[in-house]
Amino acid sequence: MTTTDSAWRGFLNALQSIKTPHALNECLTFFLTHEEKATLTTRYLLTQELLKGELTQREIAKKFGVSIAKITRGSNSLKLLSPALKQELTQLLLKS
Repeated sequence: MTTTDSAWRGFLNALQSIKTPHALNECLTFFLTHEEKATLTTRYLLTQELLKGELTQREIAKKFGVSIAKITRGSNSLKLLSPALKQELTQLLLKS
């Protein structure tokens, strides 16, 4: 395991130990720049749309003002998930 991998696991473990949404928000606000938060938010929204499956990639790109290549990368990433993780992610992101 590389130092980067070890540090990532440590970061994830630290996040898991945070008890409240407010504290989690404060922690992530500390670690992430405004641009990084915007990037993660966009990835979250794109993933929701891809999981819904109601819009074409072109429609998603237009809706969020991003390139089709960005949508394709997200779609390809979803294809790499195990069926169990994809189902869990779907339930988490499409709770509404």
